[in-house]
Amino acid sequence: MLKVHFINVADGDAILVEDQDGKGTFRMLVDAGQSRLDVSPGSLRLTAAEYLRDKHISHINVLVVTHLHADHFGGLETLIPEITIDEAYSGFFPACPRKRIPPEEDAPKTVRGMIECVNRWAENVEKLKAAGCLLHTVRATVPSLGLTDRLTADIICPNEMVGAVQRLVWEDMLSGKEVPESLKYWVSKSRNPGSLRLRLTYGGRSLELAGDCYGQVWDSERIQPCDILKVPHHGDCKALTQTLVRRLRPSYAVISCAAEYIPRKDRPSYDTVELLRQQGARVWFTDSFAADWHEPNRWRSVEFTIHEDGTIITPDSRGCGGR
Repeated sequence: MLKVHFINVADGDAILVEDQDGKGTFRMLVDAGQSRLDVSPGSLRLTAAEYLRDKHISHINVLVVTHLHADHFGGLETLIPEITIDEAYSGFFPACPRKRIPPEEDAPKTVRGMIECVNRWAENVEKLKAAGCLLHTVRATVPSLGLTDRLTADIICPNEMVGAVQRLVWEDMLSGKEVPESLKYWVSKSRNPGSLRLRLTYGGRSLELAGDCYGQVWDSERIQPCDILKVPHHGDCKALTQTLVRRLRPSYAVISCAAEYIPRKDRPSYDTVELLRQQGARVWFTDSFAADWHEPNRWRSVEFTIHEDGTIITPDSRGCGGR
């Protein structure tokens, strides 16, 4: 039996995947949200560390970090002291130890944010290494990774060239080398388009966990339909295209977002949700998001269960035996 927990970490991603059999439980964590969250009235949001602690989980077999934005990896700062992790996958693991990249107060906001993220990520990687975690750099798509006897994953690298440039620039910056400002800006803006994606297969069902990879980046790929879609980039106006939704044809979709609508990013976007609903998907929001077109729900996590025969149990406990 597979359980997938889309944890309510507000405007961020943290997804716990559990394959349970008679011998034990395999656990994978895809991203880790932020290390701290603002209080929001009516919301049940919590950090990934708090969620795992409440579940009495102290061990993760596999960690995947899709890209270097703090709302996807920042929570490791509170997780690592409490959780043992066997293996980790990411597009970039810096050689350790490294120098801290000095702040650039006059740089564009996206570059300043990237510098902070790379420094924080390097510190987390040092802690992972010290704890004996095995690190796997994803330089190209990893197909059909056997996680358990019943669960497989494709770890999809959307653009090998982008990933290679990111690694080169970040290593140079951590080494104290000079990097052209235009290249730093380009790399800072490439983090979402370069986000890793995961496609999980279990019981004849498929789950597409799309990180923050904008819809237009991958809507021309050879894409198979999926049963459950974790909508990329928190369901904003860049998340999906009509072509991508038509090819994926998800029965269920989850948007990992805050309760508060973010106007400047149109997040979560009515148009994105309508694309999904017009294709027949049921849509869940991890936080207590409310709009005139959506009634709020209160979740600690949006949880799906998939049985070995492919039966999907949805968050509202209504079983579905077929597409």
